[in-house]
Amino acid sequence: MTPLAPEKSIDLVERLKRGDKLAYEQIYFSFSKALLITAYRKTGDKVVAEELVQNIFISLWEKHAELEINNLSAWLFGALKLSVLNHIRSLVSANKYMEYQTLTYSEHHEETSNLVDLHDLTSIIEKSINSLPEKTQEVFRLSRYQHHSTKDISAELNISEKAVEYHITRSIKRIKEYIKNFYIFL
Repeated sequence: MTPLAPEKSIDLVERLKRGDKLAYEQIYFSFSKALLITAYRKTGDKVVAEELVQNIFISLWEKHAELEINNLSAWLFGALKLSVLNHIRSLVSANKYMEYQTLTYSEHHEETSNLVDLHDLTSIIEKSINSLPEKTQEVFRLSRYQHHSTKDISAELNISEKAVEYHITRSIKRIKEYIKNFYIFL
């Protein structure tokens, strides 16, 4: 990445705020490669790195009119740092859950011999999430997989915090019912 002169960066941000697609493209072509390299170094996974960088640029465009950016490079790399941290946090949570389930499963193997194995449970949970309405799925995934706060989800999806809480409560209730019905079926 060739660093942009501060005046050029400020000009691009101002044009972006007005919805100028060419300014957005210039920002993308000026920073995407460096962001991708940094994301890959941090995650070690090309697909994840590409997804994180893509999400940053999607967010940049979706929120272009309301963003307050004083230093474009710092904003982009700061957004990348937060994205990488959220990704790692979600991996750690998933791994802790799998470790807990594995431990619980092995400790109670005799009692749980009629239950599906851990991978099937994960599949059942994923199917139950996919059965939810699209907005409820989105809120649930932001809350539980990406660990966003109710306030952040509210702002990101442009819905009230009460609506976020409703979607989370509704999704948890439906997931529990789905799992319960599945085990009754077994």
